[in-house]
Amino acid sequence: MNALLISLRDIALLRTPAYEQARDRKDAMRRGVLILLACFLLAGIGASINRYIVAVRPTGMEEMDLFREEFQRNMELWQQTMPQQDGPSQLFMDQFLETFESGFRIGVAVDELATPLPRGLARGSAALGGWVTGALGHLGGWLAYAVWVLLFAKLMGGNGGVDRFLGLTALFAVPNLLGFFSFIPCLGPFLALIGWLWGVAVYVKAVQVSQRLELGQAILATILPAVILAVILMIAAFMGLLAILAMASQG
Repeated sequence: MNALLISLRDIALLRTPAYEQARDRKDAMRRGVLILLACFLLAGIGASINRYIVAVRPTGMEEMDLFREEFQRNMELWQQTMPQQDGPSQLFMDQFLETFESGFRIGVAVDELATPLPRGLARGSAALGGWVTGALGHLGGWLAYAVWVLLFAKLMGGNGGVDRFLGLTALFAVPNLLGFFSFIPCLGPFLALIGWLWGVAVYVKAVQVSQRLELGQAILATILPAVILAVILMIAAFMGLLAILAMASQG
């Protein structure tokens, strides 16, 4: 166990020998997948417990009124920053606030309905399911993205094995352990962002070592799939907007 912790520390610190040792293991892929799942399960504990506490805490009418008042204050401040509104616009905002309040009251009433299972057990099961599926979702996302990164790495001359590549890139999960603190207001999301950026650096290093590429090539192989996906989504969104405008003009 001590040797594993030292290895993970050196990987987080981007020390090349640690990556080379992990790459040359016969069980590189199995070990990497297990580390990824363990890291994201640990990282998700804090947020899952926080969601469970919020879920089992009953929402009283006083809390609902405070939330409604805060929402209305924010909407009024937003309206003050907007240009002078005409009659129809003001009527729309009034109807929107009324609909929002009605919907929120219905939500509170539904939340207070009796359930077949005790409230704590039902919400605990939901939190547990979300905790596990969250880690599995990270596993699926990592695997789907790794396929495209490996393709670009091969096009750039990479010559490492698939199992070694997957085993090393899975270690990007190690710095993401900082996501454990994501439930802490303000500081938590900042630490989670640092962990994610750190994980990207680990991912690039893993691509470089596993495929024996130059650093610049590894960076390109890592980010190109994301850039291409972003461009495709932007084009699709633009085409969708054009289609909506065309239908609106015909109507």
